[in-house]
Amino acid sequence: MAMPLRYVLAAGTAVAALALSACSGTTNAAAPTEDKASQVNSKVASALTVGSDLTYPPYDMLVDGKPAGFDVDMMNALAGSMGTKANFVDTRFAQIIAGIKADRYDVIASTLYISETRAKEVDFVPYFQTGNSIISRADSTAFVTAQDLCGKSVGVVTATVIATILPGEESDKCAAAGKGRITVKEFPSDPEATQALLSNQVDAQMTDGAVAKTVVDKTGNRLKLTSTELIYPIAVGLGVKKGNAEMQQALTGALEQLQSDGTYSKLLEKYNLEPVDPAVLKESMNRK
Repeated sequence: MAMPLRYVLAAGTAVAALALSACSGTTNAAAPTEDKASQVNSKVASALTVGSDLTYPPYDMLVDGKPAGFDVDMMNALAGSMGTKANFVDTRFAQIIAGIKADRYDVIASTLYISETRAKEVDFVPYFQTGNSIISRADSTAFVTAQDLCGKSVGVVTATVIATILPGEESDKCAAAGKGRITVKEFPSDPEATQALLSNQVDAQMTDGAVAKTVVDKTGNRLKLTSTELIYPIAVGLGVKKGNAEMQQALTGALEQLQSDGTYSKLLEKYNLEPVDPAVLKESMNRK
């Protein structure tokens, strides 16, 4: 059962605090005031422009040429709560933060993992948590943990947190154990990383857990999901331009409204996702 989020915003901080209150049967979150839920600046009064990398199913994708997936469903619901509508700008992940800095869109909704480094570039509204899984070819070794990847080559998406962790701290652990370092090969999108795995260019692929399951399901018996637990659990946030407190507060109020009316928990259940755990959020904010 999802629990209501309470975000306490402070000027100049990406995420000041997150507290959760337990619920039994119904949420005890107070409904946001109309003013808070409608705090959208004038330039997006008629539409909320959203930056998403639409190559990342089941979160962000195109179905029959139209945006679809968890982030799309969430932003459509948030925009409705704010009295507007969402328009999506398909943007590759490596350029997505640069795009909001350049005012190409008002909010990033693209499974943007929260980290200390990113919090210096954008302000966050945490809205769910996820983790990573390992995929390998059906006829290859089963890689259960990140340390099983020592001495192997791994495909990842460019500019993701794991693109830093695997060749950095995880490879340092490999070296300390007398094993080979992990060779990370970066790709612009998950489908390209998957194709590299299928064509034997890499030994494994590491990506978001929900994405990994979708990839394996789509490729039939050619690939397998080998890790048994989510690796590097991490909080995920909507991103707004640094210092845009008005937009941050508007999204927070709208999110609270979705929690109050049950929409939030239904979306999480639909995509097999989890609400943000305060401990995971704190760890995420301390991660480079």
